[in-house]
Amino acid sequence: MSKLKLFLTKNEISSLKKLQKAIHENQITITCVGLYNHGKSTLLNVLIKDFEYKTFKTADARETTLNKSVAYHNIKYVDTPGLNAQEKDDRKVMEAIENSDITLFVHNVTTGEFNKAEMDFLTKIQKHWKNSQEFLNRTVFVLSRIDNINNYEDIQNTNNKMQKQIKEIFDSDCLIIPVSSADYREGILENEEELIDESNIKKLEEKIEFLSRKLEEEIINTKKERFEYKFYELHLKMNNKIKENQQKISVLTQQQKAIDDNVKNDIEKIERTLKNMYKQLKDI
Repeated sequence: MSKLKLFLTKNEISSLKKLQKAIHENQITITCVGLYNHGKSTLLNVLIKDFEYKTFKTADARETTLNKSVAYHNIKYVDTPGLNAQEKDDRKVMEAIENSDITLFVHNVTTGEFNKAEMDFLTKIQKHWKNSQEFLNRTVFVLSRIDNINNYEDIQNTNNKMQKQIKEIFDSDCLIIPVSSADYREGILENEEELIDESNIKKLEEKIEFLSRKLEEEIINTKKERFEYKFYELHLKMNNKIKENQQKISVLTQQQKAIDDNVKNDIEKIERTLKNMYKQLKDI
């Protein structure tokens, strides 16, 4: 049995090995986040060219309760539960972002600007993130379902309001790309180039590719940092476990010594008693 298994769980060992493997893999992780029913799963399906929407569930009922990942070429796409559906979901989303290279933050244009749940989540990132600007540099805000808005000015107005909200939280600008997954799917299936262009999905894909190249060295360094941090965390846990075991052994050793001393005393008493009895027998 590996010595690691004495102190770490299977999940902890697996996590460390995955982080180590990720350093040598030419693969980036793209995590899709946003409120429930804002078009995350549909967007991911069209990005991996699944136009039957079978890979990432898009039903009206809340399907995504765990972080689900699918590899497509050199990209691992991760779908997450809807923000603020449950407190534990927000923790899963935050964990997914922490382990991501690029984030797609999806917002439904038909709902207007960011709502309170989205603003609260972004504020949490700004407050607790090691470097919130790094989060913005690696995030594309996707304005989904623009096919449901007839007036382009309405889309632009929502875009501007969201830009202002991001500025208020991070004191920095962000990248927002309006898209229509439905138009892209129809354009591909019906071979209508105009719909494909209007969907802006190609623009999003180009931006993802651009960020992947631009951030390549930074992403590799981040992967190394994640491995080193996890290694340090687990190494610390192992050392603490070893110290606990040493303390237990010390206590047991002291207890055993006390037991041995008592047994020794008892034996000596018995021997003295036997000697006295034997002496008494001789004297009879």
